[in-house]
Amino acid sequence: MDEPEYLICLNCETPTYQFEYVNGKLVQVICNTCGEDDVTEFLTESEYEEQTGG
Repeated sequence: MDEPEYLICLNCETPTYQFEYVNGKLVQVICNTCGEDDVTEFLTESEYEEQTGG
């Protein structure tokens, strides 16, 4: 999987550009809006659209 341009925080639905991928896996991320830093709480744009039906 290619590294996305941004990720969407599931807590506040805000995009974040501050994250790090290592070997195709998300290893570090932070949401500047709400402070979330749990990697399981972020999705790519396409994953988010699938989950929300948007």
